[in-house]
Amino acid sequence: MQWSDIPFNPSRKVLRQFAALGLVCFLALGAREVFFSNQLMLGLALGFVAVLVGLTGLVRPALLRRIFVAWMVVVFPIGWLISQLILVMLYFLVLTPVAWILRLRGRDLLGRTPTPGRESYWEPKQLPLDPRSYFRQY
Repeated sequence: MQWSDIPFNPSRKVLRQFAALGLVCFLALGAREVFFSNQLMLGLALGFVAVLVGLTGLVRPALLRRIFVAWMVVVFPIGWLISQLILVMLYFLVLTPVAWILRLRGRDLLGRTPTPGRESYWEPKQLPLDPRSYFRQY
């Protein structure tokens, strides 16, 4: 994920999707506050924001462009951090144990075990007998 991935000039479709998602999320948060936390004023305020921003964005998506871009810039570091953490976890929790198990079993997938008397790891390629086999790769 890079800064160049942030859509600074989003399409109308993307802005409408953002508005619809905002409408649904803010309405859900407002309903949660009203029904589960007994915070009527906060729930109504969230519902008002949902209707104001959501319906405005669905009718005139260009008005939400600055809010959308600001939101993307604000949440970019979170996305970058999460992607890096997922890669680190994949490396250390999946690839490293597999490599340890293979090493303990004596498996050498790259064929790096030195053979006595060999000066190089080079293995000659066997050429096909029939040149037509180049057209049948699989």
